[in-house]
Amino acid sequence: MSNFGSILSIARTAIAAHQTALQTVSHNLANAETEGFSRQRAELTARWPQAFPFGNVGTGATVSNVVRLRSELLDNSYRREVGTRESWLLRHDVLSEAEQVLAEPTDNGLSTTLDQFWNAWSDLANAPTSAAAQSVVRMRGVQVATSLNGYATRLADLSTRTRSRLSETVGEINVLAGQLADLNRQITASEVGGLQAPDLRDARDRIADRLSQIAGARVEMQSNGTMAVYLRSSMLVDASNARTLELRGGTTVSLGMLGDPDPLTDVAGPLQAMVDVINTDLPALTSRLDNFARALVNGVNEYHRSGWTAAGDALGNANWNPVNGPTGSMVDFFDPAWTTASGIRLSSAVTASSAVIAAGDAQNAAGNNNVAIALAALRDDNGMAALQTRLGANYATVIGFATGESYMDHHAQTISDLGISVSDASHQHEIYNALSQQADARRTSVAGVSIDEELTLLMRHQQAYAAATKLVQAADEMAAAILAMV
Repeated sequence: MSNFGSILSIARTAIAAHQTALQTVSHNLANAETEGFSRQRAELTARWPQAFPFGNVGTGATVSNVVRLRSELLDNSYRREVGTRESWLLRHDVLSEAEQVLAEPTDNGLSTTLDQFWNAWSDLANAPTSAAAQSVVRMRGVQVATSLNGYATRLADLSTRTRSRLSETVGEINVLAGQLADLNRQITASEVGGLQAPDLRDARDRIADRLSQIAGARVEMQSNGTMAVYLRSSMLVDASNARTLELRGGTTVSLGMLGDPDPLTDVAGPLQAMVDVINTDLPALTSRLDNFARALVNGVNEYHRSGWTAAGDALGNANWNPVNGPTGSMVDFFDPAWTTASGIRLSSAVTASSAVIAAGDAQNAAGNNNVAIALAALRDDNGMAALQTRLGANYATVIGFATGESYMDHHAQTISDLGISVSDASHQHEIYNALSQQADARRTSVAGVSIDEELTLLMRHQQAYAAATKLVQAADEMAAAILAMV
């Protein structure tokens, strides 16, 4: 009867093994659309054979392990590409918003406002004694200053929002690092006997994917089954220990590990992209606008201070030394104390009365329009060349433009540089988006659930399960036949 017992034992283990395999296939089918799920396989192995005088006889099958099908190499390839992709996407989004702030080329852009400003001086040159023309010049000056003020304010707001986003990202990284460290601990405890914990490993890989996406994190598997996570060369997670990343503020921002005074340099992913736009790109753009504002204030004032009007005569009597002869009204058009994009404004004298706006450079010469002509000419290279000749060696300090560069040229170069940066970010994002999609497709081909394949396995295990039940029936019939013979 021991042979019947062996047959029944084989049938029992076969039923249990294929039942486990069917449960695993069912789990795969249920999670076919679950993000980050890796298909699992019940590994069936032959049980240790039973020795008889005539030889070894098999004792059936058992499930030795339930493993997930996943490639660490393909995971690392995907994480590398997706981190780079997201960094270029963030850079593109922030710089695109900066490009929208400058609103070029549109009717609301600074180019149009500047053109109207120079036109107003041309109109004043045609009618140097016109109060209406003076009023229009003042209005156009306000528009130029307001445009630059608005640009500076919105760029500062963009920087603040990016800094806030960076802070939120750092917080998310710390939460994810803590969760990953806890999963390392759970996985180590679950896999003490050498068996895998596929669902726990999937949960850990989903966190690793997210850390790679937002921080360009690099992952290394350890021999004990734990996962180590690095931000470039700095370890973020080691086994069940997670370090705390912190954002360090100030004029510029930096990243560091809590308790470590040294900053992290050259991290990756959107984390680094945010640091770069906050510390480099947006300040550089703001600096270009500040240089423009300073040049505009100093250039316009250089001519305007030497000009005369009826009202300017009155001011001039108090502003120039009669011993030295007439030197102009000494009235600034723009406030010389405010030479940044955020601060540029009209002088208090011009704000109080447009009648002090000068058109000519001679006292008591109603038809003189030399100042207005010179200011209107600043729209092009010839006017700037005249200003450079007038200032001589002081031109580089007072204006700071390259030789032959006009105000419109300087602003156009600012827009062009920004546009090139946006275009480059868009192009790079497209490249790495394609690479990340290809990498994801490769790893999905290994880890993803194929419904057709799972249904085929379902039928195979179902048939094997049914066959195992027939072993029980056959053993029962054999036992009944022997009993009938007794």
